[in-house]
Amino acid sequence: MLANHWCASVDATIQLRTGCNPLEKHGPQAVIVHADAWAPMDAVRDPHDIRQVVDYEVIFLAIRRLEENAHCECLESSILELMDAIFGMAIVSSAFVSMHKPHVYNGQATPAISLSMTREQWLKNRS
Repeated sequence: MLANHWCASVDATIQLRTGCNPLEKHGPQAVIVHADAWAPMDAVRDPHDIRQVVDYEVIFLAIRRLEENAHCECLESSILELMDAIFGMAIVSSAFVSMHKPHVYNGQATPAISLSMTREQWLKNRS
């Protein structure tokens, strides 16, 4: 957790057509998504307006769009899509996204992946 930062968090369960692993080629599967976006407190003019802090609806809608994107076939590409949406909000200085599939491997394991980035790291990866 960052000091002196607002944090917008979104938790959602979506259906993704995962398919990177041969064990997972069964069509759409439930994926639990958690996303955090931090914005410096000093950068917010009116903290009573959530859209000036971090508009968590942007994050929620980006998560929902993953279900419609045929190119998001694995958790890694899906996380990168979410990072693009989160950092599309100019006020966001850092973000964390995690995804896991609670049902895979016959209940014997729950694969998960997460990524934490600063805006500088995100910009560097995009160039």
